[in-house]
Amino acid sequence: MRTIRSVIGFTGLLLSLSLLTACVTTARFEQLMEGYLGVPIADVQRTFGYNYIERKLPDGKRAYTWVWKEKGVFPGYETPTTIQTFTSNKGQHVIVIPGTYFPQTPYETTCEFSFITDASGKTLTWRASGNGCAAFRGPGTVLGPGGKP
Repeated sequence: MRTIRSVIGFTGLLLSLSLLTACVTTARFEQLMEGYLGVPIADVQRTFGYNYIERKLPDGKRAYTWVWKEKGVFPGYETPTTIQTFTSNKGQHVIVIPGTYFPQTPYETTCEFSFITDASGKTLTWRASGNGCAAFRGPGTVLGPGGKP
C-alpha cells in the first residue's frame, strides 16, 4: 500500500511541475512574440522562414501565418517490481508485487501563429493557437545558400 501511495504522490508531483512549467513556457512564448511587434515583416520572414501563408485583410493590412508541428513517441516504461519480506510465527514470507507496464504513447503538438501588419509592413499584433505554442522555442537556424547558416 505504501508503494501505491508513493507512486500516486510522485505522479502528482510530476503533474504539478508540468503545469508550472507550462505557465513559464507560455509566458516565454508570449514574450518571444511580443518582441516582434513594430518590426518590419521582412525581418520576421527572415527569422521564421519563407514557408508562410499570406492573406490580404481590410484597410491594407496583411496576415502572415506560420505553422509549427512536432510528432513523436514517448517511450514505454515499467514501474519497478516490489519485493517485500516479513517474518511471522509461521516463518519468513516473501511477497512479490510485479511492476506495471505503460506502453509507448504517440504525441503531436501544433502551433499556428500569425502576425498582422499595417499597410507599410510593420507588425501590429499577433495571434496563436494550438496545443504546442508553449513548447515552441522559436525559429531554429535558417540555412542560407549551400546549407550554411
